[in-house]
Amino acid sequence: MNTLTTARFEIESFDIVDKGCGLGEGVFGVPTVAEQVVPGEPPRADWKKTEPCEGIVPDLAGISETMLWSLHNRASETRRSDGVLVDPESARIQTAINYDFARRFGDPMGSLAARAAEIDRALRSWLKLHPDGCVVSLGEGLETQGHRVDNGRLRWLSVDLPDAIRLRERFLAPTHRFCHIAASALDPVWMDAVDPQSDIFIVAQGLLMYLEPETERRLFTSIADRFPTTEIVFDAVPRWFSHLTLWGLNQTPHYRLPAMPWGINRDELESTLRNWHPRVATVEFLDYRAPRGLPRVLADMTNHIPVARHAVPSLVHVTMANAASPPTTNSNAIAGATFPTSSDEEYESENLTTSKEPQMTATNGNVSRADTTVGILAMARQNASRGNDLAKATRRIIAKRVALGLAAALDPMHADHVEFARIIPEKVEAFSAAGMVMLNQSGEASRQMMRFASEEVMTTARATIEMAGCSSPAAWAEAQSRFARAWFSRATSSLNTMGMLMLTAQAAAMAPIRQTVAANAERLGG
Repeated sequence: MNTLTTARFEIESFDIVDKGCGLGEGVFGVPTVAEQVVPGEPPRADWKKTEPCEGIVPDLAGISETMLWSLHNRASETRRSDGVLVDPESARIQTAINYDFARRFGDPMGSLAARAAEIDRALRSWLKLHPDGCVVSLGEGLETQGHRVDNGRLRWLSVDLPDAIRLRERFLAPTHRFCHIAASALDPVWMDAVDPQSDIFIVAQGLLMYLEPETERRLFTSIADRFPTTEIVFDAVPRWFSHLTLWGLNQTPHYRLPAMPWGINRDELESTLRNWHPRVATVEFLDYRAPRGLPRVLADMTNHIPVARHAVPSLVHVTMANAASPPTTNSNAIAGATFPTSSDEEYESENLTTSKEPQMTATNGNVSRADTTVGILAMARQNASRGNDLAKATRRIIAKRVALGLAAALDPMHADHVEFARIIPEKVEAFSAAGMVMLNQSGEASRQMMRFASEEVMTTARATIEMAGCSSPAAWAEAQSRFARAWFSRATSSLNTMGMLMLTAQAAAMAPIRQTVAANAERLGG
């Protein structure tokens, strides 16, 4: 991509252990932008000190300009009393830049600040185990993450394009432990500057979605090859959002988002990364949502919709290992509760039956207890009984919540806002899970019907062949009678199977709703 043009540098030394920082030179032995001399101007005497920063006009465009968007988010969040991120350095930098952030980017929702805070947590946890580790931040821009998580021992390498590093050094001068490389993330110069034997954590925040898919794959595999035990955190956008940016998506009337060619849904990420490289050991999805307001409510609701929850932005924490490890799934990896998809869940609550649901089997098209009409009638009675119990419990819960609503109207200061906030998301979760169960069960019903049809075709063919070979009318009549009895038996069995299948599907679909009602009844004393 044009904005990620590779920058070339002459590497003086890659000895990061013994070498200190000289003029324009970080501990990684790579010249920084501070070393570059502008024609007609003398070299800077002391690059470690930042210049007075007031009214600086950034000369950025395209992808590099997005660093101002994330800076706007972090600084605004810092100024809030309920902010999720404390970042006074970002607030200082934003104040010193002559740029109309609000007009360009609009009011910040805080999601980018929440992303930074979540990566901070991941880094702090890693630094407890690797206090002398090396963190490489690709496309870092004006991010101040290294200062927020600094333990006094870590080493930090910021990698970004020359214009971005030049602006960064106006505010955040490199030091012995905090060094800069003015290069594209695609340039292996930064990999050459890092000791592969050291403990390494790589952050690619707000970067990879701007790469072409094949370019992203090559970068990921290169990192895995060069640093076999590293950990990586990056964010990704879903496919639909990627398509919108390719068509042209305005953040505000005054700012159009750069194209994001690499879009991938959450449920595709782990398999994609494992296909890219065998050293992927674990893939964990970190929490990544707007911190408050309507965006948070919508995010929480989407989180409980099985299909939609995979089409949201993702924050991914990948751990590499020398030998590939078995796939693991973090409890937050799907960013939502696990919905019951089988009908053998047990739920306990007053007036709610807790016996297990019957199980379906594919053997000979039969269903457990489905070979007799008695079994179907028993299942129908059980479903009806559970439906009645569910209706009674639901009425009691509604009455309790109506009472809470009246109490809230009379005394708003002591209203149970937590209970009110639970009402919509729990219904979305329960009915979405029920819908997924019905979808799965309808697929099973389709397979059963296809099997029945295939068996009938085969049976008809056998009957035709056998009757054609009959030597007398009596033999022909006997064969016809035998096949007719067999057909009637199969038809009865098939009807029993489909009947039990429908009843089992009904019970399974009601299971997540019964679970929600049971939890409410227990909590509300219903």
